[in-house]
Amino acid sequence: MVIIGLIVLLPICALVFGSFWSDSPVAKGGSLTLGNWARAISMSIPTTLPVLFLNSLLFAFLVAILSVALGVTLAYLVERTDMPCGRLFEQLAILPRAFPVIIAALAWMMLLSPKIGVLNILFRELFGLTLFNIYSFPGMVFLMVLYESPIVFLISLSAFRLMDPALEEQSLVCGNSVLGTLYRVTLPVMRPLMLSAFMLVFIISMITIEVPIIIGMPGGVFVFTTAIFQLIATDYQSLIYYNTAAALAMMIIPITMAMLFLYRRLVKRVEKFVTIAGKPPARSVQKLGYWRYVAVTVLSLYFFTVMILPTLVIVLLSFSEFISSPSVELLTRLTLKHWSRALSDTVFWRALKNTLILSSIGATLSVVLAFATGYLLIRSSAKFKGMIEGMAMLPLAFPGTVLAIGFVWIYIKTPLYGTLWILLGYFVGNYFPFALRTLSPLLFQFHKELEEASWISGAGPLKTIVRILIPFLKGGLFSVWILLFQIYIREFAGAIILFSFGNEVLSTLLFLRAFEEGFLGVGAVLGTLMLALSLGLHAAVAKRIKAVL
Repeated sequence: MVIIGLIVLLPICALVFGSFWSDSPVAKGGSLTLGNWARAISMSIPTTLPVLFLNSLLFAFLVAILSVALGVTLAYLVERTDMPCGRLFEQLAILPRAFPVIIAALAWMMLLSPKIGVLNILFRELFGLTLFNIYSFPGMVFLMVLYESPIVFLISLSAFRLMDPALEEQSLVCGNSVLGTLYRVTLPVMRPLMLSAFMLVFIISMITIEVPIIIGMPGGVFVFTTAIFQLIATDYQSLIYYNTAAALAMMIIPITMAMLFLYRRLVKRVEKFVTIAGKPPARSVQKLGYWRYVAVTVLSLYFFTVMILPTLVIVLLSFSEFISSPSVELLTRLTLKHWSRALSDTVFWRALKNTLILSSIGATLSVVLAFATGYLLIRSSAKFKGMIEGMAMLPLAFPGTVLAIGFVWIYIKTPLYGTLWILLGYFVGNYFPFALRTLSPLLFQFHKELEEASWISGAGPLKTIVRILIPFLKGGLFSVWILLFQIYIREFAGAIILFSFGNEVLSTLLFLRAFEEGFLGVGAVLGTLMLALSLGLHAAVAKRIKAVL
């Protein structure tokens, strides 16, 4: 409980305090004031507060609604139709979640930037016009939908399998068409789950920072997270704008908490719409005829756009002398200078070492802390379990950017600030709810009779955990560890806020080299290495899960 307080509760309290304090986090004096809130409300740089609210809400709404529409459609084609290669697409669906968004943003910038985008250069050469400007509000929405719709796809796929197809078959027998059955039976049954998926993607879109910074800011499109980042970056050394940033950050919290509350209510309501129990019924398949080939083409194009095309761009850019339209001649001018420059940079090796240290220690601490907390909440009869669980879940309502500002306020006057320890605390605190929720089902699977048998044999609680519980759950614990390791490798939001020279990680170094200093080739090298690490870990998790099943 003390550890949870240090990495979760204290930063949140410090954030609230900072929004009402007159001086910066490093100043000795100060007093309580409402001036920070007044400045946040009346500010016009980078844009006004009403515009921030409108942009943020509209951005999150469009991403959520389009992701749900796309994800449910893809899941329906895979699970309810005779489209070829359905099982293959099911396996591919999880891959975009292993693709770091900052790398995807770099790839699509190289494809659709109005000046240097490869596709735009090609279209100008062929047709004399620009295909699409990625530095725009539609560009932000497009990129987020590509990499958030797989979440909805996976949720919807499970829902279609849990739904009794007899309901759809009876509708067809009664004379309804396939489309009529879809609108009158299938979608109404799935409505609570679709709404919960909408809420989940809405929350993610409200708190994301990579796409708004890399794609939105160059186009003059600002949302809450980019406005907070802009305020902090305005005077990084003196921290004079951290008070206003804290006040602005506090304005997001009611929105995220309300959406989180609705999401949890909707998840609970899904249980009322369960249509099967026990053995799953036979799968219902709709015949698409010739349209089945159109469907498989669309899904192939989708996965090519999400995974293969960005990967090719990043890898090719890391070997390219300069940017030009695609041609055979381009392949004759490949170079290793970007790799040489990246690998000869001492900062790169420090960032790589920092990333591996933080990811490995952070994943280990997260698993240990989540396991201990989950055991306390599920297996013990300790008091104040509700309060402990509430504290543990608090970061869900606080975007990573916002929580990182709280870490600045509470720890900037301590020796921890500017070191890897501050990043480690943020990593563990910010993703603690994820670790706890992922580990909890494992503890529910372990029947209490096994523990009781150990106790009867004379073993104490600690010995039972070490010799019985952990060996039984080691496969699941290892999978959660790898998932957390993978998340920490690509973490950017908190890492960029808490960045200082010496505690660089790969994601912040990629941002500095590619987007701040303009060395796109070096950024592509870093992106290629991060992508290899992330996809390699994803393959390890998939292999482990397959072995367990």
